[in-house]
Amino acid sequence: MTASDGRQGTPAHPWRGIDLDVYEQHMSDARVGQLQRLYDITGAQLAAFPSRAIGVLGVAGGNGLDLINPATTDAVYGYDINADYLAACEARYRDGLGERLHLIESSIDRTLAIERVDLLIANLIIEYVGAEEFAAFAAANAGAIGVLSCVIQRNDTAGFVSSTEYAASFDALATVSSDVDPETLDSALAAGGFAALGRYEYPLPNGKTLIRQDFRPS
Repeated sequence: MTASDGRQGTPAHPWRGIDLDVYEQHMSDARVGQLQRLYDITGAQLAAFPSRAIGVLGVAGGNGLDLINPATTDAVYGYDINADYLAACEARYRDGLGERLHLIESSIDRTLAIERVDLLIANLIIEYVGAEEFAAFAAANAGAIGVLSCVIQRNDTAGFVSSTEYAASFDALATVSSDVDPETLDSALAAGGFAALGRYEYPLPNGKTLIRQDFRPS
C-alpha cells in the first residue's frame, strides 16, 4: 500500500538523505537516549488507548511496533517520507504483524488522507511539519482519528539536534525544523477541533524533555 507525495519533479526532502542506521545510532546514543525513551512512550500510548486500528506518522524503522499485539489489532498504518525507512520497517515487522501492516510513503501535511484509526501516534514529527500545518492535517482527518497522541521535544539546555558524532548528518534538517511548544500545539489543535486529554513529561539525559500530549476530536 503506497501513497504518492509528488516525489518526482520536486526537491528532495532532507529526511530522504539521512541513513536509517545513522539516525538510530544518533537517537540511541547514551547522551541522547531518545530511541529508548520513545519506545517506552509508545508502549504507554498503546496501553492508554487499546485500539483495533493504529496509525503511526513518521514510522521510520518501526521503533515500538513490536509492542503491538497482533491478536487484538486489525490494522497498523505506518506513514513516512523515506522509502528506505519503510523497507527496513517492512523487513523488521512483517513477520510479526503479517497483513495487518500497511506502509505508506508520503509527506505529512494537510493533503494526506489517512485510513480510519482508533489511535494515531505522532512522535517527534510535528517539529518537521510545523504546528499550524500539522493542525490543518489533523482537522482534515478528524473523522478518521479516534485519539491523537503526540510527542514533541523541549530543548531546555541543548540544541535542536543533540550532540553526537552523527550530529552533522542532520544539518540539512535545519531548513525544515522548528521548535514547537506544548501551548502552541494545544492552541493549534483546539482551533482545528481537537480537545486536550492530558500531558506527560519525560526527561532525557542531555537536559531535553519529551512531552506527550493526547487529543480527541471534539
